[in-house]
Amino acid sequence: MLPTALLVTLALTAISVWSTSDDIEAALAARAKDALADVGVTGGEVTFSGRDANLTGFPPDKAAQAMDAIQRIDGVRTVEISGDTAPPAGPVTTSGEPSSPPPAPPSPPSPTTPAKPADKAGFQAEIDRLLAATPITFEPDTTDLTADGERGALEIAKLLTDAPRELRFRITGTVATGSDKKLSLNRALTVERLLERNGVKRDQAYSTQRRTSDGASGEGRRVDITAEQR
Repeated sequence: MLPTALLVTLALTAISVWSTSDDIEAALAARAKDALADVGVTGGEVTFSGRDANLTGFPPDKAAQAMDAIQRIDGVRTVEISGDTAPPAGPVTTSGEPSSPPPAPPSPPSPTTPAKPADKAGFQAEIDRLLAATPITFEPDTTDLTADGERGALEIAKLLTDAPRELRFRITGTVATGSDKKLSLNRALTVERLLERNGVKRDQAYSTQRRTSDGASGEGRRVDITAEQR
């Protein structure tokens, strides 16, 4: 049989351990209450077995927030959540550090800028594409560019600014049948001056005139541009 003194010592040790465990659980429970209050989570209960926390009764939309708040408490070893909640069940070991934020979504790819053409055929193809998208047009019976016409001319200017010296560009004005033929030349000159003001070399653009029979659809109120080899 064990000596009476040893039995007394063991009993006192057990009481001390039990008391210490109760103190730890009470302290962690108080911290848990404060942590949940700080994040505004209510409606559930946190109990401790030693340093292991168990969460019950939290609404599904608050369970993850409650779990995260308890995980951040110093001294908590694991967190387990019970009940019909969104987060997965099972113990979660914590390190006392906040979890890393999710990675940012990848940035959308930057739009690629098409390479500028290098020869006569390439420039003509790009000129035709730009004029088809935004024709250079004028107000009826005037040399005043429409808003779209000016925008189209500026797009052409951007293209021709770096054109090689061996190329030049013929600007052909048009008018409706029956209009003053001089108007077609003046329209071409209007575009020529706009191109020069926006960086196109003075000797790389020149103006000509012509007539057209289609004035009703606006075809008689425009200019065309043709790339030529010097």
